[in-house]
Amino acid sequence: MHAAWVALVAAVVLVALAPDGTSRWCAVLYGTALTAMFAASGLLHRGRWAPGTRRALRRLDHSLIHVFVAACSTTIALLVLDPPLRGVVLACAWAGAAAGVVLSVAWISAPRQLTSAVYVLVAGTALVGSGQLVRELAAVPTALLALGIVLYAAGAVVYATRRPNPDPLRFGYHEVFHLLVIAAATAHFAAFAGWIVPGGAPG
Repeated sequence: MHAAWVALVAAVVLVALAPDGTSRWCAVLYGTALTAMFAASGLLHRGRWAPGTRRALRRLDHSLIHVFVAACSTTIALLVLDPPLRGVVLACAWAGAAAGVVLSVAWISAPRQLTSAVYVLVAGTALVGSGQLVRELAAVPTALLALGIVLYAAGAVVYATRRPNPDPLRFGYHEVFHLLVIAAATAHFAAFAGWIVPGGAPG
């Protein structure tokens, strides 16, 4: 739950510093999705729940990952991309997120390889605009975006394969997965903050 509180505080600061409507809306969307994802994960893993409650929390946890990934793509699309590419990325991101949510709710026991593949595919929607991103962004935000994508992909692989699993009782594959997700979210938050805060726009 600590990550959720940090995300909430960071999101509030980002919204307060946003200079215009579009930037503020992106900050609200991204910050809310990030906080909700970490909060759902923390709630699921910290409590001792009845089986039915645990299944419901797993559905919520997995669904919010898809929503968060779509929120990332939305932030990129609205702050950086031009039409019609912007519309393509938005449509693909939210269609993929909707499919992921349906999968999470209807088939929570789906193979990890399948759910991980869906996460990666939804995240990959932002790469549709990679040409414009490279042209218009400075080196640092581009590097942060790339780093975040690599870390998210690595996390998906760890989740799907359950490897590495250094100490199953204390620090297993699931903890490795969460650390990769937190590191990736930090990299992307830094990139998005650079676009949203005045003076840190792309280019």
